[in-house]
Amino acid sequence: MSVNRLRIALQKSGKLSEGSIELLNKCSFKIKPAKNHYLIQSKEMNTDFLMIRDDDIPGFVDSNASDLGIVGENGYMEYALENPGNDLEIIARLQFAYCRLSLAAPEGSGIKQLADYNGKTIATSYPATLADYLNKNNINARIIQMHGSVELAPKIAVADAICDLVSTGATLKENGLLETHIILESEAVLIGRKSAGNELKAKAEELMFRINSVIDAKDSKYIMLHIDKDAVNKLKDILPGCESPTVLHLHGTDNKVAVHVVSKEGVFWDTIAKLKSIGASSILVVPIEKMM
Repeated sequence: MSVNRLRIALQKSGKLSEGSIELLNKCSFKIKPAKNHYLIQSKEMNTDFLMIRDDDIPGFVDSNASDLGIVGENGYMEYALENPGNDLEIIARLQFAYCRLSLAAPEGSGIKQLADYNGKTIATSYPATLADYLNKNNINARIIQMHGSVELAPKIAVADAICDLVSTGATLKENGLLETHIILESEAVLIGRKSAGNELKAKAEELMFRINSVIDAKDSKYIMLHIDKDAVNKLKDILPGCESPTVLHLHGTDNKVAVHVVSKEGVFWDTIAKLKSIGASSILVVPIEKMM
């Protein structure tokens, strides 16, 4: 089948949607979501964005209704376990929407060790992932599926414990729950089909070139400063991940040079203080939009 237009499924609303749109707009797609728009077209790479529920994204890609999708790894894993004959694969990890799928129990319940879940009832929105984890660890527990507000299950005596997504852990604390075991570490992932043809694979590679250039630039900074030539070698100890600097002689000086360098890790106030301590001046730190 021709893929003249690339179809990418995205979450319609939510944190995953916000992160996906921010990333793709930095790749020049210029996505402007509207409340009742389920299809957004972009001239970049002749792309159609399908704005749907995140739970539906793996199925859209697997059934060829979409060519690619951005989804939480937790959603991908749940679909893959529910559909063992699926054609999906993770193409790339996108380094945003970090969270974890964890077991949690009420404070004072006595549930601390994994063995303590034997004979208990656990509420979750991810029954397949939970069942797989329990089976691998020889835990015999009853699973009930809930859609939303899972953390309330022990309060209303529906379950003894829960298995739910955790980001900061604030929601668990608010509901008197203690996180006991992490089942899955999750982040946003780009998914596609294993059986995709060469034309689609080429488009996916072009998309990943753009995405990787944005990801590589995320924490990188372009730094310019003046310093004594004898102190240039000390920069590598202060600037994490910096490559070989460009060193330019400053007109009208004997020993001063201008240094231009890319640092691949964050540059914070303590870093600036360290640079000044070795005699650096006129320090300019500039964000990098893309790195090729």
